[in-house]
Formats: sequence, structure tokens, C-alpha cells
Amino acid sequence: MTFSYFSPIHIETFIVSILFCIFLFYIPKFFKNIDIKKYSIFLGYFLLTFKIVDSIYRLMYQNEPITNVTPVHLCNFAAIFAGLYLIFRTKFLYNVVYYLTFGPVLALILPGIIYYHDNYYVYIFMIMHALIVFTAFFGYEYLDERPTKKGFIQSIIALLLIFLYAFIYNFIFKEINAMFLKSHIIPQVKFINPIWLYDIVLISTMIFLEFLLYLPVMKRKV
Repeated sequence: MTFSYFSPIHIETFIVSILFCIFLFYIPKFFKNIDIKKYSIFLGYFLLTFKIVDSIYRLMYQNEPITNVTPVHLCNFAAIFAGLYLIFRTKFLYNVVYYLTFGPVLALILPGIIYYHDNYYVYIFMIMHALIVFTAFFGYEYLDERPTKKGFIQSIIALLLIFLYAFIYNFIFKEINAMFLKSHIIPQVKFINPIWLYDIVLISTMIFLEFLLYLPVMKRKV
């Protein structure tokens, strides 16, 4: 089936994914005696397991090549960072997750789904991306994490390293469009040519989106 933005399945899965994350978020408030660290570790393993399920499902039912279900896009890395953060709870991982949340937020609004075998895949896609955003809120509320200027700089370095990885990955696997560097991310930006100029615009735009997330931090002077 062909996916389209703001179709009934998109709206339905968007609402369900948000409600699911709200439920997970408020569990510690409902059960006052819950150990936050243990709950965080559970959520971390749950998120990483969910990412593995997503990859297996895409292999088995979406018929995607294995080279395309390994981490090749921003949200894949953000999901891994989020899972690891919830397990190890380091400030570096929290900041990387926080500053990369623009990716999953955009993916929830404009999912990168062209076709889907059945509705299950749309649910998996939407819930996984919502869990990344959830992680930023959870760390802020329950683990006393705060985004910082240092974290902003580290997240830019992490983003550039991801792009470097993607350039190498695209060179090795010619049929893959890792980080959308080989062809345009959406049809609306196809006017940006040649492709090297588009790549510069893409990378600059993502850094700018990280900067927008840094603005509230600037006001706190952290």
C-alpha cells in the first residue's frame, strides 16, 4: 500500500504513538515507589529491542535490502543513542539525543514511508520515532538532565561524523541513499542542484535545526 501524509493511518498512528509515550512518561508518577534508574534501563532495552524489531520487520515484510536497514539515516542513530542513554544515563548521550530530536519530530509529521506491507509497519515506525522524543522529555523530568552549550557542540560533531559515515557508506553501497546525500530528501527541494550544493544545504539545515534547539539553552546561559 502507498503511504500518504495525513492519511487516516498516519493520523491514527500519530495519536497512538503519542498516547503510548505519555503513558510511559507518567508511570513513575502513578507508581511512586518505582526505581527510576531501573525503569530507565528497562526503557532503554525496550527502545533498542523495538529498533531491532523495526529492522527485522523491514527485512521480512517490507523487502528492504539489509544494507538499508542498518543505521543509514539520522533517526536510526538517534534511536540507538536514546536507548543507550536510558541505559547508561550519560550527559553526552542525553545532549546528542536532545539536539537530534528535530529528526524524529519531522519524521512523525512527515514520515519517510513510501509504501507499507500492512498497518503494523506504520505503527512500528511512528512509535519508534516518538520514543526518541520521549527520551529527551524523560531525561529532563526524571533524570535531572539539561541540554548544555558543550552538548550542543558535541552534537554538531556527532552529526558531522554521521554524515562522514554516510558519505563512506554511499560510496561502498551504490544503491543506498544514506542520510539522503545521493538524492533529494523530498521532491520539494529537487530544484537545489548540483547534488554537492544540495548536500551543503542539507547539512547546514540540520545544524541550523540543532541551533534552534540550542536557543532555550542560551537563555539559561548554560
